[in-house]
Amino acid sequence: MEELCQPTMNGRGGPIAPVNIQATDFELKNHMIQQVQQSCQYHGLPGDDKHIDKFLTVTQSMKQNGVPHDVVRLCLFSYSLTHHATVWFDHLPKNYIHSWEEMVTKFLSKYFPPSMVTKLRNDISNFRQLPDESLFEAWERYKLSIDRCPNHNMLPVTQIDTFYNGLTLRHQDIINAAAGGTFMKRRPEECYDLIKNITAHHNDWDTSAQRGESSKSITSSSLEISALSQQIAEMKKNFL
Repeated sequence: MEELCQPTMNGRGGPIAPVNIQATDFELKNHMIQQVQQSCQYHGLPGDDKHIDKFLTVTQSMKQNGVPHDVVRLCLFSYSLTHHATVWFDHLPKNYIHSWEEMVTKFLSKYFPPSMVTKLRNDISNFRQLPDESLFEAWERYKLSIDRCPNHNMLPVTQIDTFYNGLTLRHQDIINAAAGGTFMKRRPEECYDLIKNITAHHNDWDTSAQRGESSKSITSSSLEISALSQQIAEMKKNFL
């Protein structure tokens, strides 16, 4: 019983299977490990769904002669995990991962499942500007929703249409005035540039002071349109 209860090496080992490397002097440098740990640690909690992108950015310059780049990334990936994510990785079967592509697939299946993709797509499709939200804040929130779901498969024209139709009538009027007529009659790239230019100069005509003053909404809209028309006079030259 005493001998049988002693721990052995049977069944032990990491999830990453041995990789055939031609180079005889390959080893992970300490500065590589430290940079990964300091720049892109993933805890396995909601709200951090850009980990793969961050990891690829951090490791894009980490190369060693004779060693494929994906092999370096595969060997470094476990150092980018911590807390819950480390527990998940350590519980994967021995020699379970054989390539970088397989590592990415397993990771995304765990932390970015189809149900999450569906939720993020719905966040984009069901976008609505909040009552007390400026045009700039609404645009930034909408862009964040799109950025969080890189596989949303929405065409640019659909993105613009969804954003415009999710705005309050007051801000739709402002955008139409800035477009010199009807915003949706512009080409998609012109619509995008117009919104980008307007929001880039939001400090010049921020309407936060008028929030909550429903009794002055009509007057405020007129003043905003007038002020906005002056601000974008030069912008129009870029795409008209």
